[in-house]
Parts: sequence; C-alpha cells; structure tokens
Amino acid sequence: MLRIGKGRVSKGLAALAAGTVLALGVGAAPAVAAEGSCAGGATGRLPRLQDHRFYVQCAGGVATVVACPTGQVFAPGPQLCEAPELVRPAVATVTTAGPAKLNGLLFGVKNLSTTVRITDAPAGLDGVPVTFTTVGGRTLCTAVTDQFGAARCDTPARLTIPLDELLRGYRATHPGIGGIYLPSSATAPIALL
Repeated sequence: MLRIGKGRVSKGLAALAAGTVLALGVGAAPAVAAEGSCAGGATGRLPRLQDHRFYVQCAGGVATVVACPTGQVFAPGPQLCEAPELVRPAVATVTTAGPAKLNGLLFGVKNLSTTVRITDAPAGLDGVPVTFTTVGGRTLCTAVTDQFGAARCDTPARLTIPLDELLRGYRATHPGIGGIYLPSSATAPIALL
C-alpha cells in the first residue's frame, strides 16, 4: 500500500514539512519501487531516487511519500532533509520537447510540450516551471510539469511574433531549482497547419 502525504523532517527536530502533497499516477514506477522497499513490515526512511525533494517513509510495510521542506533534499545517510549543498552537488536534468503546430497568427501555436526528468532516471520531475520561447528568445507561454514531468501549453491567439521567427521552432527551458536540480532545455519544430 502506498500513502501520499506530508511528514516531519529536519535536522533531528520535528518540524512540519511545508512541502506539497505528491500525487503519483497509477502504475508509476515510483509507487512500485516504494511499495517493494517497504514490504515485509520494514520501517524507516528511504530515498526517492526519481526526485530527491521527497523520501519514502516506511511504517509497518506501508510506504508514504513525504515532501522535504521547500529548498531541501533527502540525505540518505542521516535520513533527514538537509540543504542541497550539504547532501550532494546539484543533479543534472534532461528536457525533451515535441513538435508544435502553428494554426496561423490569428489562432496561435498549439501543443507546445516538454518533459523534464533527472538524467539517467525514467521518472519525470513534477511541479517544476517550464518556459516556452521562440528560438530567438520571445516568450510564448509558461507551464508547470505534472506528476510525470510533462508540461504543455498553447500560445494566446493573435500573435505579434513574425511568422518566419515562429517557423524556426521553439525552446522549452527548465530553469533548475537552486542547488537541487540543474537547468536544461530542448528545441523542437513548429509546423504550419
């Protein structure tokens, strides 16, 4: 069984974590790994490898995903949430982007999409901001990744950006999270419908 919630962490003091509740998709790899790790009545805290801002609390074989306080990551050695620089260097991320469609300047660009994940990890990072811009740097729209690390948005209608600039493609950029995750970006084409 996997429970999702908030918990107590922080340098040996029982401080209520200010993190958000994490929602995992059905059948997602993190849930399976967490449940298997807590099987057999295990107790204690385990790292959540796909997102170091969280950890898995095992109590009597039940796994609960717990958020560290904002700006902290889980340190497996002492089993506490700490400042990232005390735990390890910032982790590299990978951003991928998919093709978008331009439905004329009056209707805008549809299906700007991206996925952000930790390098060498299959699961995406949830709750991280992404900015979609033209390759030339003009902002098209912004979004926040979902529980699978995916973000998507459409531009507003009546774009004032020149058509030739839009047809050069777009860039999806994750700015990183100070000391925890490094920034990354990817480009993709924009096709005219």
